[in-house]
Amino acid sequence: MRTLCYALVALCINAVSAYAQPAILDPNLTVSLVADTLEIPSSMAFIGVDDILVLQKNDGKVRRVLNGALLVNPVLDVDVDPRSFGGLLGIAIHPNFQTNKYVYLFYTEGSGGNDTLGSAVANRIYRYTWDSASGALTAPLLIMSLPFSVTSGNYSGVMAFGPDGKLYVTVGDQGLSGQLQNNPGGAAPNDTSVILRLNDDGTAPKNNPFYTQGGVVAKYFAYGIRNSFGMAFDPVSGKLWNTENGPANWDEINLVAPGFNSGWNKIQGPMSRDLEGENEADLFSLTRSRYSDPEFSWFESVGLTGMAFVDSLELGPEYENNLFIGDYVFGNLSRFELNKRRDGIDFTLLEDLRDKVADNANERNDVRLGTDFGSISDVRRGPDGLLYVLSISDGAIYVVHRVVEIGASSVADGELGMPFNLDLNLAGGTAPYAVTLLSGALPDGLAIVNDAITGTPTKIKKYSFSVQVTEQAGASTTKDFQSRIYRALVIATNNLPKGRVGRRYLADLAAMSGKNPHTWSIVAGTLPAGLTMAPATGKITGTPTTAGTANLTFAVTDALGVSLSKALSIEIQP
Repeated sequence: MRTLCYALVALCINAVSAYAQPAILDPNLTVSLVADTLEIPSSMAFIGVDDILVLQKNDGKVRRVLNGALLVNPVLDVDVDPRSFGGLLGIAIHPNFQTNKYVYLFYTEGSGGNDTLGSAVANRIYRYTWDSASGALTAPLLIMSLPFSVTSGNYSGVMAFGPDGKLYVTVGDQGLSGQLQNNPGGAAPNDTSVILRLNDDGTAPKNNPFYTQGGVVAKYFAYGIRNSFGMAFDPVSGKLWNTENGPANWDEINLVAPGFNSGWNKIQGPMSRDLEGENEADLFSLTRSRYSDPEFSWFESVGLTGMAFVDSLELGPEYENNLFIGDYVFGNLSRFELNKRRDGIDFTLLEDLRDKVADNANERNDVRLGTDFGSISDVRRGPDGLLYVLSISDGAIYVVHRVVEIGASSVADGELGMPFNLDLNLAGGTAPYAVTLLSGALPDGLAIVNDAITGTPTKIKKYSFSVQVTEQAGASTTKDFQSRIYRALVIATNNLPKGRVGRRYLADLAAMSGKNPHTWSIVAGTLPAGLTMAPATGKITGTPTTAGTANLTFAVTDALGVSLSKALSIEIQP
């Protein structure tokens, strides 16, 4: 039997460390700080755009980050026992939050006041009501009371509402070795090593996989789980995925079907790699339960924590509906693309990982998207479609987003006295953008207005300047521009020569100033029969075949898109 030594002692830390700036390995993405100075933050959830509730594990406070600012006063302060993995651990927002304002919390409730170590009463799930007027969580209602262990802190406590409207809750093994830990001769099921599936009032849904067996197992969706800090639903298939951590190795990503038995503590990692030769026949079996190997494992412990799917295009189409997972040990953000059936991970481009195991550092880095996040405790998809990462060691929330791009051409020429408008064509990051002149000078008569440079040039001159664009999260980019203001375009031709039937005709349309090249067109009227015009030169040539006078309107357009028109006539004599 395996020893119960756990690598994620990190959630017991008592101080916030200095931190380095996280980095994203894709040059098209970047990361920005949303908020910091949080104290041991364990989990977070969005109650609106730019409105985040964050749990502080050790002091039992629920903090609010509103528009990027951490509010001074907590929205709730509960008495917790923060020893080991205990404390304020999990949060879930009801899918009908906008109507009922329900917020669910999982915490190790203390009894000694002031968050006293060793004062635990139970691990409990409470439903609170959000009072938007006071900005506080009110009206606590006890949904479920769960066991706690004085010797092991594998409480887990992660919660999420599924697409079915049910509340899913993960409870760790707490160091026990009963039937739910796959010891057939051990203690009967006791609400440990399970994923609960509950109605929003804490009762058992009748379509739970073990509902007909009655008793405590009626609330179970899965079991055989050691210690999990991540749970997310695939936005395409609706299937549940979770993370699970081993005692010293074999941290797992699991696809959790109804009745899933993860195998702890008989099987870790793929069954084929189990050194003790244990198999499904050695597991404790509930009716309708089944074991399946993890979809991916790390042989070396990485301390898997939060996970989230991003069902948006905000990070780019290549990341849509991808799965993102954080870890505690290395502070990495990993990314996985699912296969077309959405029942596993696509390793087409990752040949070394087709065995579904990261055996070493090189293979671990094959799935890495971001680094230097300190110790990640949670990962969430925000209402804006971006990816948010909570670092327990940094006491900070970060957001991953596209690099701000200035799509406008670096050449910004214009003409004297003519309306000028250069749309900067901004993309990436999060709007609204702040656009400033970083260096140099704009052409006289022009100004930055919102996301464009606009106005009417008043001086013929060459200019050089740099523009800086900063998106809402604080990331910025710059671009250098070269600008020349030309003299205004003029049509110099005032009259066209007469022609005769049967004799060769030649006339030149002339334009001055503006920016070459010039292009000519006829916007009204028709040339006399037998004549043609070359758009690139403005030459009118040919042999007229019919006498008469043609009244036409010619237009010239320069390289800047400035157009002028002029009415002219051509008389063809017999």
